Amino acid sequence: MKPVMTFALMTLRSLLRRRTIWGISIVILLALFGIGQIPGYDVSNEGRFILDFGLFGLEIGALLLAIGLAANIYPRDREQKTVMPLIAIPLSRGQYLMGRFIGAAMVQAAAMLVGCIGLMVILLLNGHPIPADLFPATCLLLVEGWFLLAVVFFFSFWTSPPLNAPLTVLLFILSQMSVSGFISILPGAEGFMRFLRLLLPHMDVFHIKDPIAHGVGIPGVYFLLAALYGLAYMSFMLSIALAVFRSRDLK
Repeated sequence: MKPVMTFALMTLRSLLRRRTIWGISIVILLALFGIGQIPGYDVSNEGRFILDFGLFGLEIGALLLAIGLAANIYPRDREQKTVMPLIAIPLSRGQYLMGRFIGAAMVQAAAMLVGCIGLMVILLLNGHPIPADLFPATCLLLVEGWFLLAVVFFFSFWTSPPLNAPLTVLLFILSQMSVSGFISILPGAEGFMRFLRLLLPHMDVFHIKDPIAHGVGIPGVYFLLAALYGLAYMSFMLSIALAVFRSRDLK
């Protein structure tokens, strides 16, 4: 485990030196600030509006961070010929993947925490209370972001970065569709589409912005089960990514 954590910290430091990551984080904060600046015109549900769009902004931010963090890691390592020395002596392919993933996941967690704090500040500046479930809701969005991060790593082992982003976004969209909406894409193959939708994750379990915005209490066990659900899919995607990585000829 020590080699993995050492490599993860190396990944963390290298990612923090990239301008892309800082650019995405600044865009997220500016978007949250812009939401807070929209005039409320004394509308009673202004706080709901800020919460709703603020959490939506954090969700899109998690998607952008996943793509920005991981899409170029392996292609860049292979292009610069640094991956072969790493997995030849100090690391196995599994340790390489986990080190890269954990390092990127730490950066994503820090960015989401800053975004959550920024949303709290915006609510306070506009005279609205901070919901008790705001931080747990952000944690669920972070778990969703980690799943997307695993998806980006999976795509990075067999496709190019320009194709990685649209494939990840496509999966992100499909995973939020209802069963009926998914079947409507190909009505002639209802059984196949229903089975395919069953295999895809249901990302709607991570989206609790509506009940939070309306002050509906959410049981703590829901957060636990939803987080375990997301971590299970994340582990599944990492397992598939490792299987693909092990089959790749790096020469």
